[in-house]
Amino acid sequence: MTIIKPILLPQKIQNNEIKGGVGTPYIIYDVKRDKHWLLFTGWNDPIGLKREGFVAPIDDSMNVDLSALIKILPSDFPENVNYSNNAVRGFYNEAKDEFYITSSHGKNLYFLVFDSNWKLKGYKNLINDFNKDSGLAIRPTGAYLNIKDAIAVSPSNEFSSLELYVIRNVDDFEKLNIEDWGKIGASWGKSNDVLDFTLIPRFQIFVEATPMSKWLLQTYVGPSMDEVFSDNISSIDAFKNVSFLQGSLMPLLGLDDSFTQVGHPHYTTEPDGKPKLLFASFRDTYSSRPDTGKEGYTHEIWMEYVDNTIFDPKSYNELRGKFKGTESRWFYLPNVRKLFISINNDAKLILKTAFDDKNTESLEIKKGINTIENPVNWVKISSQNEIDAIIKAVF
Repeated sequence: MTIIKPILLPQKIQNNEIKGGVGTPYIIYDVKRDKHWLLFTGWNDPIGLKREGFVAPIDDSMNVDLSALIKILPSDFPENVNYSNNAVRGFYNEAKDEFYITSSHGKNLYFLVFDSNWKLKGYKNLINDFNKDSGLAIRPTGAYLNIKDAIAVSPSNEFSSLELYVIRNVDDFEKLNIEDWGKIGASWGKSNDVLDFTLIPRFQIFVEATPMSKWLLQTYVGPSMDEVFSDNISSIDAFKNVSFLQGSLMPLLGLDDSFTQVGHPHYTTEPDGKPKLLFASFRDTYSSRPDTGKEGYTHEIWMEYVDNTIFDPKSYNELRGKFKGTESRWFYLPNVRKLFISINNDAKLILKTAFDDKNTESLEIKKGINTIENPVNWVKISSQNEIDAIIKAVF
């Protein structure tokens, strides 16, 4: 049975600081104090541009304790901008007892460090001229060869694709630096905005997309870690050569048109151990507000309990992608029945059964629509000339 539940509704909130709207939800677990925090943006500005970052305790029943609300990012910090704290993302570092938060603020992207009481210890401008309000979704990768590294994802500057980053020395404020690893998936539709991703059970990205001015949730389905890493491949550098295809998440959810617009996804099993997707709904985007004369953008935070079908590629019936260039990254195609490639020039399709497989085969693909039956799990497109390709994988 589908269970959808409101988390924060501005219409029912008594606190004036977040009466105007709430968004970009993210649950963080402080394991040392066995305490869960809801990280989110909120505002009382009727136009909705002076957003601020907040945390508040959240319990196993998904009730938020606004009496313990803490403002961690004022709208004028670290500088006054027209559009502040657009999105917040982060995680807790148990070894150092610190919270790490990212915030897109004005034109820049900031990385901030807070102590266990949410007191600011330091911040750094991580990306200049970020110029988007998506925030930066971030996950630590863990130990041994990739200790101190974190993976991060955001839309590209032109919103035509997703950009993959690696943050080195994520736990050392002085040495912290970011590397841009290029495009991990092309956008299908107008753009991508606020987003989230998982590394367990697979590398999968959840995005807010805006085809035809309708905010919807979509996903990029990637491989599980054991499908990429093996005895031959042990570095996260392998992701420089991987590309994901995109599918619509909406048919798997129990949402209806009463939500009007849906965005700001966050997947988590916290705090109750049950898989769930938190999201924002904007119900009033079709009407102008009398107090501002602008379209309404009152954001609400909701959640839906989900199951593992959202991580099953076959659940999406088809996955889609685009490519422009001379040689693509390796597209991940798990158990695909048919692969359709529409291309504007002749090229080669290179195939291999596993990511670390040294043996490959190639097929000639011609200008026009090509159909490949039962392709293996990894393919890439190669050509001597720049090409445009549309890719559809059908299960």
